[in-house]
Amino acid sequence: MYTRHEIGAEEHLAWFERVRHDESRHAMIFEIDHQPIGFVQFSVVDVKAGRADWGFYLAPDAPRGSGYQLGESALTHAFGQLLLHKVCGEALAFNERSIRFHERLGFTKEASLRDHHFDGETYHDVVGFGLLSAEWNERKEAKCP
Repeated sequence: MYTRHEIGAEEHLAWFERVRHDESRHAMIFEIDHQPIGFVQFSVVDVKAGRADWGFYLAPDAPRGSGYQLGESALTHAFGQLLLHKVCGEALAFNERSIRFHERLGFTKEASLRDHHFDGETYHDVVGFGLLSAEWNERKEAKCP
């Protein structure tokens, strides 16, 4: 989200080596019909509290609606298998699509961080989101009576 330059293979590999050996990070590839179309990562920032930050990317040519599928699958994993209590996310304030995505998944806006990110030329506001396990479970129960 905060990277502006194109990330090359060497930088990707170095990142992967760091993540692979970091037990606080859970990195996953999202597939539809055995085709990788997205990536999700949970970074546990407070083990005792069960709180993690998440990040995700979807391939530019991913089928319509697959972003929501990625979010649903990832959050089901976060609260079901990782047993997290809270997942936190961020979106640049001008990224209305990401903001709507978080809200559609049930996240609550918890922060408005003014001039929080400097991209080398301009400062940008960032919106902070949070989703609790109990809220996620309530949403799931409401969908499946």
